[in-house]
Amino acid sequence: MKLGKIEKWFINRERHAKNVIERAESLLDLIEIKPGQDLLEIGCGGGPVSMHVSRKYNVKVVGTDVDEEQIKKAQNIAEGLKNTAFLVADATRLPFGDESFDIILSINVLHHISNWMDALREITRVLRDGGYLVLSELLFTRWTQSMGRLYSKQAYGITTLENLDSFIDNNKYSTLHTRLVKSLLWNNLEAVYRK
Repeated sequence: MKLGKIEKWFINRERHAKNVIERAESLLDLIEIKPGQDLLEIGCGGGPVSMHVSRKYNVKVVGTDVDEEQIKKAQNIAEGLKNTAFLVADATRLPFGDESFDIILSINVLHHISNWMDALREITRVLRDGGYLVLSELLFTRWTQSMGRLYSKQAYGITTLENLDSFIDNNKYSTLHTRLVKSLLWNNLEAVYRK
């Protein structure tokens, strides 16, 4: 799902980019990253995280987003930056071969995808065996999930921790790190999984 104008304004602010980079970095520092590895960022927006990761970790980064405008912005800013590419792609139909990436990073994106389970299946398909799935995600409580499905006409991926845990278990990921911050309406999850 493409973001609205207000959401784009929010995510394109320098302060927001800095916060997301810090969150991504804190999770990526939990895994062994080797120079030259392939990293895919799902929902990269204007690309600040992808560009930072490419520079800091010396990895090959592909940033994807469904929003053409955001991808063009990222491409313009990253012009001349080696090992970094941006392309328009739907997370539910990734244009990559099986086992193409060592690391897949997704920061607060899956809840914007109505068929988020298809996105997770695609992520699993393009992630190499032994690769890492690094997530920071907004998950709904059971109460808000049922209310959201009842009233929401928007294409949000309304899922719970139980749904995600079930997917992780069924696809034989090992959990290396999780941190869950609970609230009444939703939970914020940070996690690192290994395929």
